[in-house]
Amino acid sequence: MSLLFNRTARIIRPICYSPVVRFQSTIAASSKVTPNISLTNSLPKQDIYKSISALKLSSNGSKDLYAITRLYNMPYLVTKGDKIYLPYKLKNVKVGDVLNLNDVTTLGSTTHTLNVSSGIDTSIYELQASVVEITREPLYQVVKKKPRCRRVKTTNVEPFQTVLRVNELRLK
Repeated sequence: MSLLFNRTARIIRPICYSPVVRFQSTIAASSKVTPNISLTNSLPKQDIYKSISALKLSSNGSKDLYAITRLYNMPYLVTKGDKIYLPYKLKNVKVGDVLNLNDVTTLGSTTHTLNVSSGIDTSIYELQASVVEITREPLYQVVKKKPRCRRVKTTNVEPFQTVLRVNELRLK
């Protein structure tokens, strides 16, 4: 089952391994031709805009578009309508706030991928997420014991979570 064609809301967790390779292999299984466009900062802007036009045509009006964005240096692979569960509380953010996510390293569709390791220019795309809720994880206990000491210290832990929903993902 391809993650790209699942239009229902998915729960997105951080990707701790190479997300691009995993997602491109999923795309390769679903389509026969997958040109991979890897760009560096040394290429002229004309080549980038040619690649963007090919990506625009293949993204089917942003329906099949995905992005890999970094939040606090953790990569998240998202499409429009996804929920992102962050394992911490964002500061100075309230429920209903709209955030512009501007640290995107990869934009892609079913047949084309645009990779820039230092980050894609924000004039090319628009990625917005709104804060759905700020909640806490279920309560659990952490047991701490030092070596050669019989005393055991238990603490109750109930960390915060921030839930974001991707509202807008489109190419300009």
